[in-house]
Amino acid sequence: MADVEFWSEDRAFGLQIPTERLSRVLELSRTAAPEETGGVLAGYYTDAHNCAVVTEASDAPPDSRSGRTFFVRGTTELQRWLNKLWRRERRFYLGDWHSHLGNEPSPSPTDLTQLKEIANDELCKCPEPVLLLVGGRAANARDVRAYVFPKNKGLIELYSAEL
Repeated sequence: MADVEFWSEDRAFGLQIPTERLSRVLELSRTAAPEETGGVLAGYYTDAHNCAVVTEASDAPPDSRSGRTFFVRGTTELQRWLNKLWRRERRFYLGDWHSHLGNEPSPSPTDLTQLKEIANDELCKCPEPVLLLVGGRAANARDVRAYVFPKNKGLIELYSAEL
């Protein structure tokens, strides 16, 4: 199966996710409906450091909280999962994914605040966090949008030529 790629208009930032991982995110979103859900994206950057390559997408940690219009990702077992990925494959935290089912997959003010906090938090070591949002009915990849929040630049939407 092919990967789905999202790129900024200037091609300075990209996100690549395997179709099977994206399908899993869509399925998790549909299963959780009508409540929102989400998780973490892990992987690596290309040698050119311009594209985040997702190799893993987690389920919602068990201490996550959600409702029809909100999702707060928990942290239980998350660090252990990330440590295992690092030791096994040198994969690391790239950002988050979550659903906005029934709505446009656009970042909320809360999403923007969280992205800014992650980008500016030295402990996270993620100055360009990515966000994958699932909206609509989570029926297919057309219900997905991707974003990156580079430190000191603000939100940039990434577009897919395939959608």
